[in-house]
Amino acid sequence: MPLDPKRLVRDAKKAQTARPATLIGRETTGVTRAVRAALPTIRKLRAAGVSWAAIAQAMAEQGVRQKGDVPLTATRLTAIVGQVEVQDRRRDASAAPRNRPDLATSDPTSVARPELTSKPPRGPAPSDPAGHPTAEAIRRAGLAELNRILKKV
Repeated sequence: MPLDPKRLVRDAKKAQTARPATLIGRETTGVTRAVRAALPTIRKLRAAGVSWAAIAQAMAEQGVRQKGDVPLTATRLTAIVGQVEVQDRRRDASAAPRNRPDLATSDPTSVARPELTSKPPRGPAPSDPAGHPTAEAIRRAGLAELNRILKKV
């Protein structure tokens, strides 16, 4: 069955606008959505010393129900709050700019390029007191081997 690309774009946009506006695409219950919306208030209540059980009971009285129309419990509330906090941390971490000093340049039009050299490593590679090669020694030995293999004839 061939698809009409224009209709597919139009139908996909219509379906996207009909979807609930959530931060994640896998919210399958209204409980997670309700906890996410009430999270600042839940944090204030916890800071004021209100127990998880009292918060869960208050939310259940306002209609927040688990699957099967079961009232929200303190255990389930703490689990959902933990999940939401993890999702928020992951979202914030992925949105944060990465610190890449190797890519930082003073002139944005110039591109930093590593210098290639055919100089052999200086002196013997250091090792630790037990006689095991260090990471630096292993890297230098690998570089020396690459220089030997790639040496111009």
